[in-house]
Amino acid sequence: MAQSRYVVQGNVAETMDLIKFSQSSNELVFEELRQFGDFSQGMLTYERANFHASNPAALFIVVHDFNHVTEVTMISIDGSSNTLLNKLDWGAKSFIGGVKSALKPVLIEEVKLPD
Repeated sequence: MAQSRYVVQGNVAETMDLIKFSQSSNELVFEELRQFGDFSQGMLTYERANFHASNPAALFIVVHDFNHVTEVTMISIDGSSNTLLNKLDWGAKSFIGGVKSALKPVLIEEVKLPD
């Protein structure tokens, strides 16, 4: 499992569009954007099949502006495999890395998450 949180410029809908564009080669399995008065929250869930290693990966993304700052929190989980080599966390970090690269133009800071 890999996880990251970023503070970004822009609103929730714009940030979600940027993420969706960066993940166009992966399957979007869930999308939701909700308004709570002046605040909003969006959720995106992606699935990526890794046919060579037979272990799919999932990426869960929450984008919100509850503190008048837009934050993106991502958690990526690799599927399990029957071999020792394939149990390594190959896909989870690269899944998040693709989104982080897309967020670079609007990235303000990376937030340290507890271990």
